[in-house]
Amino acid sequence: MPQRRRDDDTAVTAEYAFFLAETRGLRFALDYLDNCHIPRDILLRAVDAPEKRRRHERRSYPRND
Repeated sequence: MPQRRRDDDTAVTAEYAFFLAETRGLRFALDYLDNCHIPRDILLRAVDAPEKRRRHERRSYPRND
């Protein structure tokens, strides 16, 4: 089970780094990942190809609100 815990922590850290990249800049987010000992390529792949970040939308058709 320790592997699962590590993966969950990495996912949360990567999501927060993506948030930091959007709000404070990419350099700040990359420094944060370095401090957490998480590879930078997780964030760089998400920034390079944002359409691949989410494979599909949750709804097949948008809602009419």
